[in-house]
Amino acid sequence: MRVIETSLEENLAVFSRYLWQERLAHRIFEERGRQILEVRDDEAAERVRTTYDAWRSGAFTLEEMSPEERAIQGDTLGNATRATASRQGTFDGLQVIRAHPGLAVLILLALAVFPFSWPVADNELTLVAGWLTIVDLTRNEPVFWYMAFSTVEVWRWLTPIFLHFSVLHLVFNCVVIFELGRRIESVNGTPRFFVLVVVLGVVSNLGQFVLNPAPLFGGLSGVGYGFLGYLLVCQRRFPDESRWKMPPGFAISLLIFLVVFTTGVTEAFGLHVANAAHWFGLLCGAAMAYLIPAVKRV
Repeated sequence: MRVIETSLEENLAVFSRYLWQERLAHRIFEERGRQILEVRDDEAAERVRTTYDAWRSGAFTLEEMSPEERAIQGDTLGNATRATASRQGTFDGLQVIRAHPGLAVLILLALAVFPFSWPVADNELTLVAGWLTIVDLTRNEPVFWYMAFSTVEVWRWLTPIFLHFSVLHLVFNCVVIFELGRRIESVNGTPRFFVLVVVLGVVSNLGQFVLNPAPLFGGLSGVGYGFLGYLLVCQRRFPDESRWKMPPGFAISLLIFLVVFTTGVTEAFGLHVANAAHWFGLLCGAAMAYLIPAVKRV
């Protein structure tokens, strides 16, 4: 979790030494001409941010290190970093769940449903998948766009987000959801994260079905593009909050995929993409960035 982002000119060595003395595991690295300090959980982030603000404001001072101390500190930090890295493989999974429970639930539900939605790609509608499609396909009747609004089974407005029809489909969506969703939940908290997921899921699913009443579609990509729209707006609204910032290449790649897929070029290879869900998700996410307060958690 990113806590501090500052210029390369600022000397964080003394501050880093103090953090290690306080047993606050962290790492400092350079990214795009800036220094980034990261910790592993919310509790550590709060302590580090409070300490840093107090240090920079002059509320307390840290003594500069002598050249001999800096040499020793380098060895000590190197050993501590290696020890931390060796432990991360064991604890990262649990830490992700503790820090982002909403994100964990979302991805685990998609993984749990996958064995039942995968056969749909071979025209085999399982009982579980039949309960999750946008409309009830067991009725064997013509499908029209207004059927989604006339049903009492309103959970169907959301549940297509958990349907995935190939391993690549599932993995791609989970990677996007994880990379973008963890930033949103870490700032806004789990309740607001769930509200955003529900709104994005419903809007992207209904938008897709209204524009193209083909009921066999699904996936978290509508929500993923909603996260993208949300983050793009939040970055502009709150430029000082480093946790909103995405890797530029990642965001640009998603936008390029969106434009290319919308041309329909993939259909020549038998790959039908729910492009409307992506666009509705992106625009809805951008709008929700103004409607859901961005609560800064420390």
